[in-house]
This record gives sequence, structure tokens and C-alpha cells, in this order.
Amino acid sequence: MPTVRPLGVKLIATYLCMKALALITAVYIVQTRPDLRPGATDFISINSLRIGDSGTYISAIINLSVGLGISFQQRWARTVTVIINTYYFCRMAFVSVILVGFDRKSLISQTSSPYFMISSVASLLILCYLLDPGVKRAFGDRS
Repeated sequence: MPTVRPLGVKLIATYLCMKALALITAVYIVQTRPDLRPGATDFISINSLRIGDSGTYISAIINLSVGLGISFQQRWARTVTVIINTYYFCRMAFVSVILVGFDRKSLISQTSSPYFMISSVASLLILCYLLDPGVKRAFGDRS
């Protein structure tokens, strides 16, 4: 294992750990102040999760463990991150195509959020970076 982590690996690990912290913070806010539930839901901007459900905890644990795995340059963490981000973009493209044909207002309301754009751009940058051959070698991948 290399002793020096590339800057991009440090940034990805930090991003994933901060994402997990944001999920945990939103859950804590909702549990202590139920009147702030709409704000906490907007804060994490994940439509498929309801704050306080087990999915929120599972997502936070996955983000934290993958973030730590990326930080320690584990090959499994790179693979999981590539798979998750690829799934994210395929799902986003599929839903966008369906919503363009059926419900454009819903598509506009979902994609107009600044959190959506930040998350999309960050995921795309992470995916492109982790698919770079030099970064693959940093994770011990020989191909």
C-alpha cells in the first residue's frame, strides 16, 4: 500500500464522511425537533429516504465506511464507490427520460434544487477521477 495518498483520494474520503455526518445530523435534528423535519429533509435532499427510517442509518453507515475505505486506499471501497455512482447516474437518466414524457413539472422541481446539482457534479467528478488509470494503480489495481 502506498504511503502517500493522492489529494483527490483525500477529498473523496472527506466528502463521503461529511455526507454521512450530514445524514446523522439530519436524523438527530428530526428526533430532537420534529417541527424541523421539512428543513432536515431539504438539507439532505434525498427523495427516496425518509429521515429517521432505517434506510437513513444504513446510508450513513455505508457512506462512512466507504469514506474510511477510500481514505485507507482499499480496493473494495473504490469498487463500491464506482458502482454506487454509476447506479446513481443510470437511475437519474432513466427517471429523467420517463418524467420528460409524463410529468415535466416534477422533473423541474427535482432537478432545480442546488443540492441536486452539487451532488450530481460531485458524483460525476468522483466517478471520472476513480476511473483514471493512475488512481486505479494507487488503489493497487494492476489493470
